[in-house]
Amino acid sequence: MPIYEYKCEKCGKEFETLVLNQKEAISCPDCGFDRCAKLLSSFRSLSGSRGSSEAFESRSSSGSGCGSCAATSCAGCGSR
Repeated sequence: MPIYEYKCEKCGKEFETLVLNQKEAISCPDCGFDRCAKLLSSFRSLSGSRGSSEAFESRSSSGSGCGSCAATSCAGCGSR
């Protein structure tokens, strides 16, 4: 289920929303205006002195992939 970023064409509020149906009308959560522009989402990448594969291995070898729970995998905590 994709989460998209939008910007209201009336008040300028930027927000994220879960879109279950691409034909669904998106309304601003602040002013209720129904014309919102879909924004190009940014993504997070690893950087630093270590290579990206080394950084991934050090993060995932400590147990949980996300670090927000004590489960040994994301399947164990049910957040994914």
